[in-house]
Amino acid sequence: MKRSIVVFAAFVLGAGAAHADTLGTITANWQGEEQTWFVTAKDGESQSSHDDSAKVIDSFTLWGNPQETDLAATKNAISLRFYVMRGPKGKEARGTDFYYLLSGFSDKWEAGEEDTEVKLELFDKTDTAVHVRGTFEASPKREGETTEIDGVFDVTFPLD
Repeated sequence: MKRSIVVFAAFVLGAGAAHADTLGTITANWQGEEQTWFVTAKDGESQSSHDDSAKVIDSFTLWGNPQETDLAATKNAISLRFYVMRGPKGKEARGTDFYYLLSGFSDKWEAGEEDTEVKLELFDKTDTAVHVRGTFEASPKREGETTEIDGVFDVTFPLD
C-alpha cells in the first residue's frame, strides 16, 4: 500500500510539473558549452520575479531551470538579478549579480555587481506584461577559481 501511494504521489507531482508555463529563456556559453535554461511559473508561483513597487525601478530575478518542467531547480540552475531604471541614455540595468548553482546556494559559482554586466536590448512594459531582453557577461568565482559566462535572456512577466 505504501508503495502505491509513493508511486501515485510521484505521478501527480510529475504530471503537475509538466504543465509549467515558460516565461522565457536564458541561453549562455557556460564552461565552453552553450546551454539553455528555462524561466518558468505555475499557478502564479515561480523562483523568478519582477517587482515594480518602487514605481521608478523595476527589479528582476531570472531563475533559469535546466529543464522546462522545473519550477525551482537547485542543481545546474542559474540566477541573474538586476534592476532597471532610467539613465542618461534610456533604461539601464544596475545592481547586477549572477549565480550558477551546483547544489543550491551551498555550492555555487558567484559574481557580484563588479563582476556582472547586463545590457538591455528591450524593456517593454504594458498594462498586462513586462518584456525584458538583453545580454549579460559575468566572471563568477568558486573556491579561488574564476570562470566566464556570457549569454542572452528573453523573458516576459505577466502583470496582475
